[in-house]
Amino acid sequence: MSYFEDPAEFAVADARHVLLAGDESSIGELSEVLALLPICARGQVFVEVDDAASIATLQSPGRVVVTWLVRAVRSGEPGTGASCARGQAAARATRAWASEMLDVEGHESAEYHVWIGGETEHLTGLRNDLRMTLAGMDARLRRRSEERASH
Repeated sequence: MSYFEDPAEFAVADARHVLLAGDESSIGELSEVLALLPICARGQVFVEVDDAASIATLQSPGRVVVTWLVRAVRSGEPGTGASCARGQAAARATRAWASEMLDVEGHESAEYHVWIGGETEHLTGLRNDLRMTLAGMDARLRRRSEERASH
C-alpha cells in the first residue's frame, strides 16, 4: 500500500487499486495521474468543485469511477446549517469509501495507491487519517505473512 505526496511519484505502472481525491485546485494533477494508469486499474476518484459549471471531463480507465462533488448543493457540519467548506465534501466521501473498501477481508493483499490533492484543513486531516489506515494495513499484512512463513 502506498500513499503519495507528490503525484509525480505516483507508481502508476503497478497501480491496480487506486483512491484519488482533491478539489478544483488539483484537477490538473488528477488528470495527469489518471492518464498514466494502466487500463486494468480499479478504484475511485472524488473531485470537489464549487458549482456544477466547474465539472469537466476526466479520462480514466473503465473501472476507475470519477465522482464530482458540488459544494453548492451540499451542507457543512450536520445540524449547523452551515454551507459546505472547501475540501469538506471530498474528505467526507473519501472517508466513507475508504471505510467500505480499504482493509476489507479478502482485499487486504491488493496494492492500493492513494493520492489526495488540495490544501484545505479537511483534506490535510484526510491525508493524515489515510496514512494511518494504510500503515495499519501494512502492519497486519506483515504479521500475517510472518505467521504463514512460521507454519
